[in-house]
Amino acid sequence: MLSADQRSRYARHLLLVEIGEQGQARLCEARVRVASDADAGAAAVARDYLERAGVTVDDCAPGDATSLAVPSMADVDALAGRPELREAAAALAGALSAVETIKTLTGAGTPAAMPDALRLIAGEDD
Repeated sequence: MLSADQRSRYARHLLLVEIGEQGQARLCEARVRVASDADAGAAAVARDYLERAGVTVDDCAPGDATSLAVPSMADVDALAGRPELREAAAALAGALSAVETIKTLTGAGTPAAMPDALRLIAGEDD
C-alpha cells in the first residue's frame, strides 16, 4: 500500500471518504497520457492537478494507460467565448478534466463530460 512518506504527503486525501487509502493507492499507481489534440493550457493545468494527487502523467505512456480527456483548443476557445477569457477557460477545462480523471481512477462518483452550457462571460463594463 502507501509508504510512510506517501501517508504524510497525502494525509488530507486519506481523510476523504471518496478517496481513502485504497483510492490514494490507485492514484499513486495510475499512469495517464494526454491526448495529442489537447489544448496545451488545459493540459498543463490537468497535469499539475493530477501530479499533485499522486498520478503519473506521461505523454508516452503505454497503450494500457488511462487517457486523460482534456478539451481541444477549439473546445477551450468555445468555452472562453472571448480571447481575453481564454486563459481562464483553459484553467477551468484542465481542472475539470483532472477531477473527472480522478473520479475514474478511484471509482468515486460518476465521471461526467464538460457541461455544454458552461461558458465564461466577461463583465458588463467590457
